[in-house]
Amino acid sequence: MRKSGLGLSLPKHELKIYQAVGQCIYCGSTKQLTREHIIPHSAGGRWVLPESSCKSCATITGKFEGEVARTIIGPLRMLYDLPTRRKKDRPETLPLKVKYAHSADWETVEVDRDICPFLVGLPLYPMPDEVTGDVQKAIRSAATSQFWIRGAGFWRNKDKHFEYLCKTLGVIAIMPSATIASEPFCLMIAKIAHSFAIAEMGLRAFDPFLPYMIRTRDTSNCRQYIGGGTGNEPASSDLHNLTIDRIVGSVHDVVTVRVRILGILETPTYFVAVGRSRKA
Repeated sequence: MRKSGLGLSLPKHELKIYQAVGQCIYCGSTKQLTREHIIPHSAGGRWVLPESSCKSCATITGKFEGEVARTIIGPLRMLYDLPTRRKKDRPETLPLKVKYAHSADWETVEVDRDICPFLVGLPLYPMPDEVTGDVQKAIRSAATSQFWIRGAGFWRNKDKHFEYLCKTLGVIAIMPSATIASEPFCLMIAKIAHSFAIAEMGLRAFDPFLPYMIRTRDTSNCRQYIGGGTGNEPASSDLHNLTIDRIVGSVHDVVTVRVRILGILETPTYFVAVGRSRKA
């Protein structure tokens, strides 16, 4: 097992296995059903919803979850040795922007992942329209200009580590960077919220908003349903935090899920309108 030597670790997510659904929660198929990790296995998620995703939909969700795992939280997963089914495929190096004394331009070099500093960036949005009740006619996609940014890496003292890197690499400055991919991230948050609401409430407790977006990857109007993330938040005691909140907004019949992945690292909370409650 390749480690940084700092003994960095995160608390283990508790194991929870829900009652089997018996049909795909995205398309309704009852054939070739597989279990769904509510929070991706790649992020250390251990809440399982059995018989809830057909193979076709599992392939779709697996692709955008994989994009997030490789890009946005990829360096974090290596830093804390979060689960992977392809450990041998993890890169040995990470990109780092550097500036040499003889050049005014920034250049990118590959640095051993055990010493390479990096940034983690997550998109930030206003509260979703379905929660506030102010549903916009204009289409608003997953694109945003606001982000939660944090630095991370294998160091105890950042300034001393940066000095060490400059000397080792023969450069005068370094600039850690982040990969931010809003579309797959929004799809992953939608999938987490949708599957969690069904696990907790049942398949027929609400009329869902999100399956079409998840299946087609059409995020052109995702901010009608997905929003939040105000920036700085205190660290949680748990690795991940999911809760259902029926009264967070002004529209009380909209089922809203609060999603906070890796909350112990002070990440933001997202609010997802997953559907409209069905009256008994």
